[in-house]
Amino acid sequence: MSFTLIANLILVLAVLGVVILFLRRLPEVVEKEKMQEGSENNIVPFREKAAALSKKIWQNLKNGLVFVLQKIWHFMLEAKDLKQSQILATRVARFIRPAGAAVNIGMYSSLKKADRLISEGKLLEAEEVLIQVIRKNPQEYVAYEGLMKIYIKQKKHDNAIEILEFLVKHNPQNDNYFAYLGNALLSTRRFSEAADAYTKSLELNDLIPARFVNLGLSLQGAGKSEIAKENFLKAVELEPGNMQYLLILIDSMLTLGEKEEAVQKLKTALEKNPDDDSLKEKLGQLEH
Repeated sequence: MSFTLIANLILVLAVLGVVILFLRRLPEVVEKEKMQEGSENNIVPFREKAAALSKKIWQNLKNGLVFVLQKIWHFMLEAKDLKQSQILATRVARFIRPAGAAVNIGMYSSLKKADRLISEGKLLEAEEVLIQVIRKNPQEYVAYEGLMKIYIKQKKHDNAIEILEFLVKHNPQNDNYFAYLGNALLSTRRFSEAADAYTKSLELNDLIPARFVNLGLSLQGAGKSEIAKENFLKAVELEPGNMQYLLILIDSMLTLGEKEEAVQKLKTALEKNPDDDSLKEKLGQLEH
């Protein structure tokens, strides 16, 4: 008898066992409910009692079924024969998940392998694994993310931009993709396009100060220093303890000819952070 046939029998018998178990206990549950009804002096109408009883019975049956299926699932994942466990996993996944949402164990294994190869610095091997995943699963966006990270590590920014433009097109609500696109565009000095990407990322999530800084840098590169300063201010407001953001703001103010305001802001910051050497050095440069 093959492993697959045994697995199928295990699944069928387990499910039938749960059904039989609850059918056997059904009279006991009904009797218990009747006793409780008597103690309540029949205050609740009969139809409401029947509905409540049916609901409880169905909930118990469903909970038991889910419990058994979870046990079978754990057994599958621990199987030593990966090929056979994939077959069983796929069949159970189809049974307990909605249509079209079945778990693809092979693809998951490939993605994990690619992550491992990237961490080991084997970027070409990881790239090939991810390309194979995309060929079989064109809508698996995690694989595209992996490729994007590989290209950024290799400083192949044009390739990374191409991948990210695909991702933002198909995932317009993902703020991270727009931020990654902004990073890649900024690295290639495509300032106006980078500013647009960061703006879209902030429209979706305006709680990340680094994005305001990067937007400001992009706007500076595009010759929009005044608007850039506003974004540096926002970053400092969101993370006032980050002295790097503050120094970027100071430089922006100096570019706009606001030296006195910059000096005053530095002094205020130094009062709150008297041991910060970077603030002392910057203030010394401005006062001499």
